[in-house]
Amino acid sequence: MNRCDEELVKKILAENTHVEVDGLDIEIKSLPDDDREGVLDKREFFIRNAIYAFQKMAPAQKFDVAMMRAATKTQCLDVCKDEILTTEFNIKDNNGNDVLCYRYERADSVSKKRPALIYIHGGSFMASSAKFYEQPCRYTAEQTGCVVFNIEYGLAPEHRYPEAIYQVISLINYIYEDAEFLSVDKEKIGLFGDSAGANIALAAVIDNKSEAKVSYLGLFYPCVDLFAGEKLYDWNESDYSINDEERELILSRLTLGRADGKGNEALMAGILMNYTGARYEEVKKAPDVSPIYADLSNMPFTGIFSAEYDGLRIQGEYYARLLKKAGVPFKFTRYRGVTHAFLDYFGIVPQAEAAILQMCGQVREIWGLDV
Repeated sequence: MNRCDEELVKKILAENTHVEVDGLDIEIKSLPDDDREGVLDKREFFIRNAIYAFQKMAPAQKFDVAMMRAATKTQCLDVCKDEILTTEFNIKDNNGNDVLCYRYERADSVSKKRPALIYIHGGSFMASSAKFYEQPCRYTAEQTGCVVFNIEYGLAPEHRYPEAIYQVISLINYIYEDAEFLSVDKEKIGLFGDSAGANIALAAVIDNKSEAKVSYLGLFYPCVDLFAGEKLYDWNESDYSINDEERELILSRLTLGRADGKGNEALMAGILMNYTGARYEEVKKAPDVSPIYADLSNMPFTGIFSAEYDGLRIQGEYYARLLKKAGVPFKFTRYRGVTHAFLDYFGIVPQAEAAILQMCGQVREIWGLDV
């Protein structure tokens, strides 16, 4: 696929409106080249419609981790203009196991002391790969001047909760303790992640008891509630503006990532069983499993980047209200015309590039960076 027009990305960032939903101010990023309501971005529609047509033709099958991993792909493009250096290294987690990590940095900044950002990929806790998201990580390094780390954390069910969380914490502490060697400012460490990766990022902040503090969180369509059984918020189809011509496709995307009985129950059961094992009933409301139950008073500035057509959108909005109640600074943005996991098409779908750029702007402002 070809890269999207850069002018569309600029237009998304320049044009926005605000709505208030139950006391939450939401910045709405508009479709850049389509005036219709209730539709997907043209590029998103092309991709999702082709996948959905294939899924409808395939025979129904039971949930299978291997098949899910085989089907989990991204098509991220390189949009960097500067030279970005990439290195690989291993760290030891709390169990003494090697964990592969990637490091990205601008070639013209290697001798400088810079902030660090750690990316945690999504994939329902049991699929995908850090390598799949190399391009948005490289772009973040280019646009912020930060050193960006990308961790190949252990996937469930081979590595069940809380292993991935503590591997991320191990990387945070490695960066903090070896900051001088890494040319990193240990007082400026941030995390960003998407979907399940955003959940792990939140959990790492919640569980980390060391001196290494995280001062920025970027959450892309985050999963913040793996229980969804207490009616703290409600999901209704009426919350979404949907054009009749695209209704079937859009509704198929709204079933993802839901644990409230209104989504793809077989998928959610598979995720919960594989991530938590037999401990689900014990841990379903644990703060590092469902962060809506956490004490959020000490959370850092949080940027939340949601998709208009995402079953997780409503719980993400609820989480933002909790941040507001706790007095935590945050910004909540909803990108129109895209669905869950739109970062999978970074460089193709303009909203993905725009969302990363918006996050980079927040990082630069919070840490006073001049790039």
